[in-house]
Amino acid sequence: MPEPVNFDRMADRYDATRGGAERGHLVAGALAPYLPAGALLEIGVGTGLIASVFAKRGWSVTGIDLSERMLAHAHRRIPGRIARADASAIPFADGSVDACVAVHVLHLVGNIPAVLREVARVLRPGGRLAVAGAGESVVTSDISEIIRSMNNGLTGGSPRPDAPDAVIRLAAQSGLRLVADFAIDRSGGPATPAAVVDQIQRRTWSQLWDLPTEKWAMFVEPALDALRTLPHPSRPRPTGARTPSLVFENTGLSAA
Repeated sequence: MPEPVNFDRMADRYDATRGGAERGHLVAGALAPYLPAGALLEIGVGTGLIASVFAKRGWSVTGIDLSERMLAHAHRRIPGRIARADASAIPFADGSVDACVAVHVLHLVGNIPAVLREVARVLRPGGRLAVAGAGESVVTSDISEIIRSMNNGLTGGSPRPDAPDAVIRLAAQSGLRLVADFAIDRSGGPATPAAVVDQIQRRTWSQLWDLPTEKWAMFVEPALDALRTLPHPSRPRPTGARTPSLVFENTGLSAA
């Protein structure tokens, strides 16, 4: 079983590389209509961008994360409402939460079934979990085709562990019934080949952090070479992402 991913190394530039406050408002606004009022827990709260929007909308918010440095940023947005904890061992009592949010985090937790069991445990009967997966590019450009090829090589074409079908199946085993399945669309800022080369070299994306040398040479270096040879390296290309999103209701009937 893989270990959960700690984002300490990205804490000081996370917001700038992941869409910032605009993304926080967009995602929270899309999920909010599906969630009951009351106590809301965000697992993988990160810098608190999304949790702070829910707090402003009236929820009693608590966030947990493994990264102390990310939590330091979250503390400035939602002071006193954060804790360092693993999502597979949530320090909450049974049935004490009305709603839970997991945004771009399930692919990082290491043990998705254990996390979903914990969420089901802390949710009250009828409480809801909203999951937003990793965004997928919906705008085709010469950059996006190179990045898609690189990512396919790194994964070997294997489906993502947080693919909607997989999450729906695992959630059902913990008594979490699907009640909504939709996508959040976001227009990203334009990207240039030169900027994307810099992002890759700085290992901005978590799949690049601990990549073995041979995989870097086999899949990343060719992508860098291809990006460097694109015409007009400083000309912006359009970007856009679609984030698969799921909402579950806790039936209290675990199949385990």
